[in-house]
Amino acid sequence: MRTTIIAGALALTFAGCTTPEAPLPTPATPQDALSQAVNHAATKARAGAILDVQGCGLDFAEAAGVANRKTKQSMPLDDQLRIASISKLYTAAIIHQLAQQGVLNVDAPATRYLTNGQLDDVPNKDATLRQLLNHTSGVPDYYDVRSYLMTDWKQPVTADRALKVARRRAATNAPGGAYAYSNTNYQILALVAEAASGKSFAALIEDQLLTPLQLQNTRYNTVHPGGDIHGYGTELRPNADTWIYAENTGADGGITATTSDLRHFLRALFLTGGSLNDIGAEMVRDPVATDKARQLAGPGAEIFRGRSGGELIGHTGDTMGYLTFAMAIPEHDATIIGHINADRLDVFTTLLQTTVATVKSTCESQ
Repeated sequence: MRTTIIAGALALTFAGCTTPEAPLPTPATPQDALSQAVNHAATKARAGAILDVQGCGLDFAEAAGVANRKTKQSMPLDDQLRIASISKLYTAAIIHQLAQQGVLNVDAPATRYLTNGQLDDVPNKDATLRQLLNHTSGVPDYYDVRSYLMTDWKQPVTADRALKVARRRAATNAPGGAYAYSNTNYQILALVAEAASGKSFAALIEDQLLTPLQLQNTRYNTVHPGGDIHGYGTELRPNADTWIYAENTGADGGITATTSDLRHFLRALFLTGGSLNDIGAEMVRDPVATDKARQLAGPGAEIFRGRSGGELIGHTGDTMGYLTFAMAIPEHDATIIGHINADRLDVFTTLLQTTVATVKSTCESQ
């Protein structure tokens, strides 16, 4: 999961430091600009693209290209997307809900709740839940060259598998000492949530998020391979069909959701009047600096600050053959969601850049 690479592109975009890859014909309206962007992305990726933008008078949702190169099936607008690390927003929301309920303390070490040896020999196992949430734990990521090349990615990602890799690696820094993105953090957080609540993490997702928010087209670890959208490309095989892979599982990446459900979830957390505004506020409280300009890490969400003010709050996602962004723009009561089913970071970045620029310009002109 190259989430930090995607986040870096987003940070530069929002700061006004980058421009789309090449000039396109000047669109007549913002909606035309967005339609042009999603169709351009699908064409360049030789696959499909989805874009959903709501706010500042924009009510835009469009799919372009194909979901399956072999059958030429059109890209559906309402399928559940493999959103990868955007799933961390859901995991963080569960942790903060349990803290609000007095079930756990985000400033306590994970070992307070995991007392059965699950974290034995894991570097920095005494990091606090807050440090796990904001990626300052120093717990090593389970993604390394060896694990990426040697793992059977047709099998689901589990905490046991993630911790096995973490045990053979060194800590990246002392707990709280620096930011270092680690998917392992969120595997540990799910174990903590289960131990503290006495429920499975799947049950917590269902009971505390999906049912109350009526997210009827969101699933956790139950849609595999699932859906009709085939992804394309891995690090070593740029045209491989990745539909069969199970990398999109586990508490760090196991949510699948439609764009409408994603939009509803972002609004509940981060936009005015959302039913989970108190949880969303905790997810961005006291953010730490990251290794990217104008990108901050809250205890549960990524924050991108523009040069002239304003913020994007949310997350990006990258799993084999699929790239996604999901962001709220509180200043303008807007959301942006984009997805392509190909391992084309250049195409994805251009779609993201054009979307942010179009929405920002539209909102500021009103």
